[in-house]
Amino acid sequence: MKALLRIVLLILIVDPGYVLAQQLPRYSQYIMNEFLINPSLAGFDGRTSLNLTARKEWVGFVKNTPETYSFSAQTRVLKTKFSVHRGVFGENEFKSGSKGRVGLGINIYNDNNAAIHQTGLQFTYAYHIFILNSQLSFGISGSAFQYRISKENAQLKNPEEDPLYGLIGKSTIIPDASFGVNYMTQKYHIGFSIAQMFQSRIKFGSNADFASSNDIRLKRHFYFIGSYRNMFIRNNSWEYEPSFIMRTNQKLNMLADLSIKFIYKREYWFGLSYRTAGDAIVMGGLKINKLYFGYSFDYGFNGITRYTRGSHEFTLSAKFGDTARRYRWLQRY
Repeated sequence: MKALLRIVLLILIVDPGYVLAQQLPRYSQYIMNEFLINPSLAGFDGRTSLNLTARKEWVGFVKNTPETYSFSAQTRVLKTKFSVHRGVFGENEFKSGSKGRVGLGINIYNDNNAAIHQTGLQFTYAYHIFILNSQLSFGISGSAFQYRISKENAQLKNPEEDPLYGLIGKSTIIPDASFGVNYMTQKYHIGFSIAQMFQSRIKFGSNADFASSNDIRLKRHFYFIGSYRNMFIRNNSWEYEPSFIMRTNQKLNMLADLSIKFIYKREYWFGLSYRTAGDAIVMGGLKINKLYFGYSFDYGFNGITRYTRGSHEFTLSAKFGDTARRYRWLQRY
C-alpha cells in the first residue's frame, strides 16, 4: 500500500494527465483570452485588455477539486513619430518613434490541483510583423512560481515511513519560460505555443532529506490553436466562429476541444464545444460598453466527471482602444 500511494502521488506531481488532472490549467473559453495560452497574442489587436478568469472543476466530487484564478493584462506599444524636444541646457534632443510592433503582457495566477498549489507571475514580450493584409507574431514569456504541496490536503498511509513525507508542507520557487507564434488575417488565425520550455526540476531543498524530489520535473506542453470568423451571407448581424485547441506533451498524450460560437452584433454570443476526453461544453456571454462577460459549463460522460456536477468557468474582460481601427489593414498602427 505504501508503494502504491507513493506512485499515485508521483503521478499527481509529474504527469497529472493520467488521472484527468493537469500540470497546466485548461480553459474552456480559450478564445476569449488566448494570451493565457500563447504569448505571441500580447497586444495582437492594438487594444489594452484586462482579464479576470476563475475556473472550478469537478464540482461536488470532493472538496479539493482543481481550481484556477488568473489576472492578466496586455497592451500594444502603438506607432508614434519621432519628436524633437528642447533639453535642459537648450540643446535639441531627438526621440525616436515606435513602429507599433511591440506587445507587452503580464499574468498573475493561482492554480490549485488537490494537494498541489502553484502561484506565479509571468511577463511577456511579443513582436508583430505586418505582411500585406496579415500579421505574423512572435512572443516569449518568462515566469517564476511557487510550487507547494499542501500539508492539509496531502495524506499518506504511513507518513513516518514514507520517503516523500519530507516534501509535504514544503515549497520551492521554479523559473520557466514559454514561446509562441501566431499568424492572422481578417478572418482566421492559427497559432502554436510551447509551455514549460525548460522542464524545470521541482526540487525541494538541497539536502538528502529531499532527495526523492530530485528527478521530478515539469513537462513540456505544446498547444495548437486556430479559429475562423465570418458573417452569415443573408444576415450580417450574425457571425459564426469555429475554433479548435489541441494540447499535447512529449508523451503524445493529446486532448482537443472543437468549438463553434455564434455572435450577434458583436455584443452577444453563445457556443458549444466537444472535448475529446468526452466532455460537452456550453458557453455564452455578452458585451456592455467596454466590458465582456463570459461563462461556460463543462459536463463529462467518462471517468471521474460522470460523478460530478460539472465544471464552471467565469471570465470578465475590459478592453480599451478603437476597435474599428484595430488591425494593420485598417491603418490601426
